[in-house]
Amino acid sequence: MSAYTKTFNDLTDVILTECDICSVYGKRFHTDEAMWDTGSQYTFLSRRIIEALQLKPSGIAYVSGIGGNSEANVYVVHVVLPSGDAVVNVEALDADYSDYDVIIGMDIIMLGEFHFDRVETVVYSLSTIRFSNLLIFPIGRA
Repeated sequence: MSAYTKTFNDLTDVILTECDICSVYGKRFHTDEAMWDTGSQYTFLSRRIIEALQLKPSGIAYVSGIGGNSEANVYVVHVVLPSGDAVVNVEALDADYSDYDVIIGMDIIMLGEFHFDRVETVVYSLSTIRFSNLLIFPIGRA
């Protein structure tokens, strides 16, 4: 497992990184629009990714948020983080209302250590893995 560090030139109100989303059948989608959201319990995918990977829903989840309650399709995917580590079998939700391709939620963030080192530096480390039904593999970037 490895650490990933992102440095900002100035104060930022959003943490954006690259990541890859992989279907369980091996298709891969790369994006530079993955937002890390500590206020979200779950990881969300844009309609663009769902269509590009031809994902099929594995179920439905009930979501409560700022806009109220709604239903969202659930998709099982693998998420390759900027560190090159892959979190497999993530149950990501449909987020066709988002401005980002991926919203990385606490279901993934809590698997490692996430902190602001200084005002302009964000550090995410998967050196400490908490018990979870998600598996993490170091696979590298494509």
